[in-house]
Amino acid sequence: MELDQPTQAAMEAAMADLLHLGFLEIRFLTAPLLDAHSADALDRRRERANMIADLCHQLPGLLAPQRRDQLADGLRYLWRTATATKRQWLRSRWDHLNYDHRWLTEAATERPTPKGRTAKADPPGPPIESGAK
Repeated sequence: MELDQPTQAAMEAAMADLLHLGFLEIRFLTAPLLDAHSADALDRRRERANMIADLCHQLPGLLAPQRRDQLADGLRYLWRTATATKRQWLRSRWDHLNYDHRWLTEAATERPTPKGRTAKADPPGPPIESGAK
């Protein structure tokens, strides 16, 4: 079953809200820690803040007036290249925003079969080198 892509306005609003949540979480994660927190806790928080920043850094450009028509393709690329941890963060924030992301998250995991049905896509395998034995 193919899911319909949301309206442009719904996508734009959800991405603006996603950026807002990302900025808030980064601010929280980079706030000074109490003396009771370990250096390891600081490292984990810094890694999470960097992960969120990595996810969100291209979204403002996709919301620029001259590029908004590329938002859906940009989101597809973002989803396709995201790690499992990044995908989990995106899903959880979109769920929090009540944004129906299934057009992106479910469609990206299916591929057509020869008989027209869909099957779950296998993760890509390692690159095959020419002349490898």
